[in-house]
Amino acid sequence: MLVDKVISKILRSEKILLIVHENPDGDTLASASVVYQVLKRLGKEVAIVCKDPVPKPFLFLPEMDKIQNDMLFGDYELILVIDCGDSRRTGFDRRLKDFVRNKKSLINIDHHPKNDLHKIANINYVDQTASSTAEIIWELVERMQVDIDKNIATALFAGLYTDTGGFKHSNTTPKTLQIAAELMHHGARIKLITQNVSLNKTIPALKLWGVVLSRLSKHKELKIVSSVVTRKDLITCGATDDDIAGVVNLMNTIPDSKAAVLFYETEDDKIRASARTEDDHVDVARLAAVFGGGGHKKAAGFTIDGKIEITQDGWKIAFNNTSA
Repeated sequence: MLVDKVISKILRSEKILLIVHENPDGDTLASASVVYQVLKRLGKEVAIVCKDPVPKPFLFLPEMDKIQNDMLFGDYELILVIDCGDSRRTGFDRRLKDFVRNKKSLINIDHHPKNDLHKIANINYVDQTASSTAEIIWELVERMQVDIDKNIATALFAGLYTDTGGFKHSNTTPKTLQIAAELMHHGARIKLITQNVSLNKTIPALKLWGVVLSRLSKHKELKIVSSVVTRKDLITCGATDDDIAGVVNLMNTIPDSKAAVLFYETEDDKIRASARTEDDHVDVARLAAVFGGGGHKKAAGFTIDGKIEITQDGWKIAFNNTSA
């Protein structure tokens, strides 16, 4: 079995590096938290690296203080890439390829569609039918017969919870709910998760969401709902980038809409877009791919060069000195 190959490789390695994707979400962080705890119990020398800081809603997860923004890859025998849709999303694309060229091992643990990581990884432990990478990590932990304590149970539950939108999205399966029930038996602290992820909205965050909702527009033919956030909005509301998280899911609840897209300016003068849908006939990953992005059929994203312009009639996006 593939999972046994993964376990065998882990057990034969002493120095292991975990990579979570840029702009990390609950699934990648929760999954890495669990793997880190398990590997530490096995006596491994393990580290976690992420290009971007951990968003405030996920600082409650165990071991988040262990995450560093860079590491010397050559110090490790094995790299586990966790929940990364493609090599670019790791933030270490070229270095990962060099790592593999030096005949070291790379394991891709993911639930995204097939991508360029599949080509360079020695083992692709991937299940596109899984609700989340946390669901795959659960199977790994079970196979390793690891004692699941409250910390591991809470982290795994958080991964399931965030990637299914609190078990509201259509990727929630009977298997997902069965795993969630098992994790509750192991002491998963659901109140801690919901307080941090769903209920912890500050006044600046709510003000920012109000701005987003005030700018909602809907394409009549395509039935796509969209809105924007500028850097000026963040300053005016006293909000942070973390406060943007979740509002696109709220936009996606509008009746008779097929998808929702939120555009927001980043600190490096680019525009990041988050797309969501619950329509079985819509694939937002294909939309994201047009702009060099990726993700899942029902949740995807991409980044473009441009600037958001707020006008008297609403808003528009200027792409490379042209308006669209």
